[in-house]
Amino acid sequence: MNNYFYGKAGKGDYRISDMPQNRFQLFGAVWKVRWSSLFGVNLLYMVFWLPAFFWTVLNLTLLFSADAEALADASGLMMTYLLILAPCIAITGPFTAGATFVERNWARDEHSFVISDFFDAVKANWKQALPVSIISGLMPLLVYVGWIFYGQLAVDSVFFMIPLCLLFLVAILWKLSEMVIYTMMVTYDLSLRNLIRNALLVTLAKLPLAVGIKLLTWVVPAICIAIMLLAPNSMMIVFMILMLLYLLYLPAFNRLIIASYANALCEKYLNTKIEGAPTNIGLRPENWDDTEYIPQDDEDDESPENK
Repeated sequence: MNNYFYGKAGKGDYRISDMPQNRFQLFGAVWKVRWSSLFGVNLLYMVFWLPAFFWTVLNLTLLFSADAEALADASGLMMTYLLILAPCIAITGPFTAGATFVERNWARDEHSFVISDFFDAVKANWKQALPVSIISGLMPLLVYVGWIFYGQLAVDSVFFMIPLCLLFLVAILWKLSEMVIYTMMVTYDLSLRNLIRNALLVTLAKLPLAVGIKLLTWVVPAICIAIMLLAPNSMMIVFMILMLLYLLYLPAFNRLIIASYANALCEKYLNTKIEGAPTNIGLRPENWDDTEYIPQDDEDDESPENK
C-alpha cells in the first residue's frame, strides 16, 4: 500500500522516452494508474442506470420463474419490457456524456476530477446527449417490432427479408457508432446532425476495428452466459456475480477501452483536419531522441563558443 500511494523508492524520474509508444501501451499505463478510480466513476454512472438495471433484473427473474403458460405470451412480455426500457435508457444519455468526458481525459493520460468534471460535462452536453440516448432507447424496440412485422410477411415472400436485414444493419451500425459519438460530443463543437454523420463515417472507416472493440467489451458477459449454459446449477450464482461486476466496475472499464479507441479515431480523422489540433495525445513524440536533450557538461559550458 505504501508503494501504491508513494511509489517505489529509488525510481528514476519519468522521461519522454518512458512515454508509451502505441495505444496498447498507453491503455496499460493509464489503467495501471486509474484502475481504482474506475470504481468511483462506475458507481456514479450506474446510479443513473438503476431504473434500466432493476427493470431488466425484474424481467429476468420473472422469466426464470415463469411456467409454460406464461411463456406462451413471450411476445407480449418482450414488448412490455422494451416499451418501459426505452425511457430508462433515454435518461442515461447526459450522464454517459459525463462519464465519457472523465474517461476520455484519462485515456489521454490527462487529469480529470470524477465528480466535478462529470457533472460539468452533463450540463454542457445534455441537449445533444438526450436525443442520442432516446434513439438508443428506441432502437431495441424498433428492431423487435420490425422483426415481428417483417418476419411474418417473410413467411409469404422472401422479399421482406431485405428490409429486415437492413433494419438489423442499421441497428448494428448505430451501436458501433455510439462508441465514438459521445467522445466527439464532449470534444468538438458540432451540430447534432454533423455529430451523428461524423460518428457514422469514422465508424465505417474502421468497421472491422469497431466490431472487434465492441466484441471485446462483451467478453465477460459471454463467458458468464457460457458458464450458465454449461452448468445450469450455477446459473443464479454466475448471474449475481455478473450483476455485481456491472454495478461496481465493468461499465467504467469498458468505457475506458472505448475512450481509447474513440480518441484514436478522432485524432486520426478529425484532429488532422483542424489546424493546431494535437494528435497522438499521451504518446511518445515520433523520432524523439533523448541524446539531443542531454545537458552539456561544465567543460563544454565553459568553452568560448558557449560563452
